[in-house]
Amino acid sequence: MTQAGGMPEQYKPRVGPGGLVTVAYLKARLDAGEDQLGIFLPLVLDVLPSLPNQRFTTEEVRDTVEQSNHVSMPLGTVATLLGRAVRQGLVERNAGRFQLRAGSRFSSSRVRSDKAQVEAAQVRLGNSLQEHARLRGLVIATATDALDLILRFLETQQVAVVLGLPLEEDVPNLSRLECGAVVEFLHDVVPNDPALSSVLEGIVEGLVLYHAAFLPDLNEASRKFEGLTVVFDSVLVRQALGYEGRAARALVRETMDLLVRTGARCVVFDTTIDEIHRILRMYQEKLATAAGRLELRPSDMARYFLTQKYTPSDVQEMSALLEQEVSSAGFEMMRMPKHVAESTYDEQALAARLADPKTGDLNEPRVQHDVDCVAGVLTLRRQHRSARIEGARAVFATLSGLVIRNTQSWWFEHEKETGVPPIVHFRALANLAWVKKPASSPGLPLRDLVALCTVAMRPGARIWQRFQHHLKRLQADQRLSEDQATAIIVSALSDQLLHDVELEHEDPDDVDSATLDEVVDRVVADYTAKAHAELAAVTQTYQTQLAESQSQAAARVADAEKQATSLTERLRRRDLANEARSRQWASMVALCAYAAILILVLVGMSLVAARSLSEDNWMGLLGAIAVAAFTLLEGLGALGHLRAMRFSLQDSVQRRLYQWLSGETQ
Repeated sequence: MTQAGGMPEQYKPRVGPGGLVTVAYLKARLDAGEDQLGIFLPLVLDVLPSLPNQRFTTEEVRDTVEQSNHVSMPLGTVATLLGRAVRQGLVERNAGRFQLRAGSRFSSSRVRSDKAQVEAAQVRLGNSLQEHARLRGLVIATATDALDLILRFLETQQVAVVLGLPLEEDVPNLSRLECGAVVEFLHDVVPNDPALSSVLEGIVEGLVLYHAAFLPDLNEASRKFEGLTVVFDSVLVRQALGYEGRAARALVRETMDLLVRTGARCVVFDTTIDEIHRILRMYQEKLATAAGRLELRPSDMARYFLTQKYTPSDVQEMSALLEQEVSSAGFEMMRMPKHVAESTYDEQALAARLADPKTGDLNEPRVQHDVDCVAGVLTLRRQHRSARIEGARAVFATLSGLVIRNTQSWWFEHEKETGVPPIVHFRALANLAWVKKPASSPGLPLRDLVALCTVAMRPGARIWQRFQHHLKRLQADQRLSEDQATAIIVSALSDQLLHDVELEHEDPDDVDSATLDEVVDRVVADYTAKAHAELAAVTQTYQTQLAESQSQAAARVADAEKQATSLTERLRRRDLANEARSRQWASMVALCAYAAILILVLVGMSLVAARSLSEDNWMGLLGAIAVAAFTLLEGLGALGHLRAMRFSLQDSVQRRLYQWLSGETQ
């Protein structure tokens, strides 16, 4: 029996109970410096001394390794490892069989002791899942059973895509409640516990390395992609631009960087740019009205736009900057290759497989875009075929498991082709690139797993559509307004509660209106409680700020009064000083003027008296006496006037000097 890609069924990766210890041990060996093939060698060497036959075959070694370590091994990998043992002088080959070389001594194996340490850490992880599941009403008997749940989830959802195998819609052999409990545990509990995160990281990366052993040539797993052109789907481009939030953006950008470092080109066709423009126009129309927001399909992009309160103008600006942002993100924009019928096969048959089974519309924009991208990839290949993705020349990368399954079935069943299909899961590329350079992006597989769990924790499309219809009925009955319905749609609590409802009902159609009413009531109550809490917080903040403002105002008034008092005192002292200086200078000026005038008067009187005395008779004497008496009397009167003039002059000069000293002007 052969599976997708031509791999024999017996070579299919298979990890049994207890096998998680082995895969985590492989990751530890890689961390210790072993190469990707050498990490498996201790498992082979450990079982050789215990083989029942002295001469053994590759098949016997493979079976014994699986029995001891609970993991299957491809025959080719075991044969390569035995070849290494031959070169190391531990084993010799004779007539198609192997045997231990005579006299060779195997060093004491540390495989069991090393695995025992890994197992002890994994038991704690299993116990933690048991405790979390108990809170969900799910009883898991043992820690080993809990680890088996994790294994079944990881094998299907996280690492099986490394081989390009068809993806399953749901996790097989897991109930909805079991799957929900594992997803919640991996998303909510493990990231908050560094010890558990380390254990889970060893498991996830170990599984990736283990699956790599089933690639066509493990020795070439570290080779670069040899110029592989990776054509990105629309959803990946939108994630890289941040249309679905920062976490998705960071993960896609990190993977793009890793792809480039390993030799790949990250390309976007112009038809994909056109599709993103069309999607943005749709959001621009829907976000303009409350009814339109309620009609949005429950995608990650819609949730992000609604919760971040994007407006139509925001989306219009995003569309205007789309090409610039795509280029800045590291993508190479490429025109769709010219159609070559010889290279593209039966596109109508592919469109029929990709079309919605309910409508059968082959011309739906989504269908046409995917068909065009697959055709573009095949045109870039120019009929080149490769058994390894490293040499495939071009692939179309997407996150849609349904598109991948339908395209792969068209490739293998309808076209009867072999080799690498034209489409690949983006996580497959991420894991393959990580295998080539694990040290360049430590922890990438674990971050990819957490992102997967984030998506898995959201309610499915069927339950969400039922919830939307229920909200519309409540609006029609006037039990909810359009704004209230929009608020409920964007609430994170709605996602959580609907996810809980989905876990409790295997069929979403079994969910009744009363259950949905409870979801609405709890969300409304949550909004009300948050509104009251926000109002109380705002009130408290206002009162605190008001009290602080009043205190600050009082302090400013007191400070102003203090400054005013200080200023008044300084002005008073300045005025006194200016007044004293002006009085002193004015007194000196007035005194000088008074003295000068007095001297002139006295000189004049003296001259008149002297002239009268110059006559030598009694009449001259009498006149001199009369003049002297008159002069004396007039002088006394003049002195009074001079004193008045002196004080008047002193006041005038003092006033003017005071104004000048004070910096005032008339």
